Amino acid sequence: MSLPSRRIVQRGFGLLQVMLLIAVLGGLATMGFLEWRERTAIENARLERLNLSQADQALQTFATVARRLPCPDTDRDGVEDCGGTEQKGWLPATTLRMAGADPGVDIGQIRYLVQRGAGDFDLTVLDDAWRPLEYDDDGTTFFAMRDAPPYQENIRTLADFCQRLQAGADTALAAGMAQVNAAPARAVAYALAHPGDEDTDGDGSLFDGANTGANSVLEDPQRSPILAAYDDIVLDRPFAALQTAFHCNVLNDSINTVALAHDISSSVDEMKEENIEAAERAIIFASIGAAITAVETAAVVLEGISDAGNAAGEWAICIASLGIAANACAAAGIHTASAALTAGVIVANVASIAANVTAAVLAGNALALADSTVNASSLSCTVPDLTTQLNQAQGELNDAIADRQAIVNEIAAKQVELNNAIAARNQAIANLRFWVRWGYPWSSIDGRVDTLLSSAGTWGTANTSYSDATAQVQLYQDAVTNWTNTRDDYANMIANRTTLISQLQSEIAALDTQIAATTDPVAREALQTERLEKTARLSLLQDATALQNEYNNAVTRLAEAQSNLAAAQSAQTAALTSINSAQSSYASNYNSLQNPGRYQLQVLPSVVWACSTTAINVCQPGDINTYSAIQTALNDLFGPATNVAQAPGPSSRYFRPEQIQREIDALEDSLDAADDRIDAAQDSYDSLAAQVANPPPCNITGSGVTPMPPSAAQSILTNVDIKGGTR
Repeated sequence: MSLPSRRIVQRGFGLLQVMLLIAVLGGLATMGFLEWRERTAIENARLERLNLSQADQALQTFATVARRLPCPDTDRDGVEDCGGTEQKGWLPATTLRMAGADPGVDIGQIRYLVQRGAGDFDLTVLDDAWRPLEYDDDGTTFFAMRDAPPYQENIRTLADFCQRLQAGADTALAAGMAQVNAAPARAVAYALAHPGDEDTDGDGSLFDGANTGANSVLEDPQRSPILAAYDDIVLDRPFAALQTAFHCNVLNDSINTVALAHDISSSVDEMKEENIEAAERAIIFASIGAAITAVETAAVVLEGISDAGNAAGEWAICIASLGIAANACAAAGIHTASAALTAGVIVANVASIAANVTAAVLAGNALALADSTVNASSLSCTVPDLTTQLNQAQGELNDAIADRQAIVNEIAAKQVELNNAIAARNQAIANLRFWVRWGYPWSSIDGRVDTLLSSAGTWGTANTSYSDATAQVQLYQDAVTNWTNTRDDYANMIANRTTLISQLQSEIAALDTQIAATTDPVAREALQTERLEKTARLSLLQDATALQNEYNNAVTRLAEAQSNLAAAQSAQTAALTSINSAQSSYASNYNSLQNPGRYQLQVLPSVVWACSTTAINVCQPGDINTYSAIQTALNDLFGPATNVAQAPGPSSRYFRPEQIQREIDALEDSLDAADDRIDAAQDSYDSLAAQVANPPPCNITGSGVTPMPPSAAQSILTNVDIKGGTR
């Protein structure tokens, strides 16, 4: 019984082993299938992307040769169909000459979307859309296309395709344009879609999503093909990407560079004959320019000397008026600054003379190069001699130094005068106290003297403030008038700018003719001054921005002057009120002090002298009449004046120290101006001395050359354009 049981067990183990083997083999088979399926999916995706890459390369190759992109294949025969307006169809594999391509499988199954339409960005059209740029005659920049004729028409190269790419890149996305369904949507030059292996969205088409329809949209290339409802792959090429791929910027720039060379060649040829005459004129005019600048330099030197002299005179008026003559004081500062600026103008003029001589040399060299018949050694230019101007500048420097020393001496003298005036005032005050007291220590009467002196000082301060305010009112009133006229002048220049430019150009041309024909130095200088004024005005008219800025500045300065005038008028009114108040106080204190001595004047029906030490009309032995002495002392301190009892004299002994101090202050201000004048005169002298010692060289050299004729340059440009640039 035991043997059969062992067999049954052995058979059972054998069956179990078979089942285990089958299970292992099944697992291995499943794993192999899954691995095969994964490898197949990866290989398919690789092949799909390879197909898209081949199609992409084929499209770019086609565009390089045909200078356009193919139209979509709409009937699945592999040939592009350009008769309709469809932007989306099948890749025209046959048109693209893709070897072995079957329109029905692989490459032929790829969706193809291309930018078409009526605009300048239709990439399936080949026409003469681009021309080499032409230099604009008004001297702005390269920006205008070269018109035809005379330029050859219908040169259709890759540059024309690049022009359409640029138009597409510059066009905002709109409905109907070829685009991918990105976020946000973006326009494309073209896009390709591979359908994958399965109809994942179950709509009966291998293509999924927006790739299915006949519209102008393909799916976003970034959309993942791993999704259960989508296994397509999309490749897109934006306009900018194709511009980079075809080196459009470099391509166009290369042709434009040749176009510039052609324009230069044409310009050189056009100017060759003119330049021979122009160079001759340039030598003459550069020499004249140097001579004119030398004359202008002489005028500037004299003008600087004149300004320095005017400033000295105006400083004298300003000092004499104790700084109250506001216009003279302001003009003194202006002329001082103008004299200082003269040095800078002279330095600039010296540089201009050198530049004109250099221009003459360049013109001479250009003439020698432009005309091989010209002997360079026969050409010459003039270097002006500035020795006279140097001597004038030396004289101005000597005068400036002498005038400064005179101011220093005057300040010293005024300081002595100030000390004497202070001593005289103190003596006059002591004399007044003596006669008021007449030997008695009457503190109450001394108090009246101190009160009178205080009220006189208050009146003097108010009077000075009123005089200053009155001068300021006049100064700002003049400023309001001047800035009003200036604003109106600029407004007229803005309104009639074109007419005035033409008018001034004619006037300057006429002045140039007059200057060239004038031999009298004085008349020539007057014409030069007039020309400088008109040239400055013309320069301003020709710069609309600067002119508007000057007008705006005039409006601002006018408003400032009006504001300052209103403030000065308010200050004047306040000062007048202060004067009236101070004058009333002074008159009251004066009357209180006038008769405080041993006798007082009584005003009755008739004027009599009456004693007042004990009782009216009762005089004591030894009483003395001090009225006349007190009146004399008051007149000495506060006179002369029309009525010294009502107001003190502004130039009286009491106020004289303040007047002298103001003169000293004004002199010290003018001393600063004198220092500036010396510095300016020294700079002018140094610049002119350097010019006289080292005049600019005038050496003309060179020999004639023959430039490239325009016809040859035109031929080169046309050939370069036909060949699509010099990439």
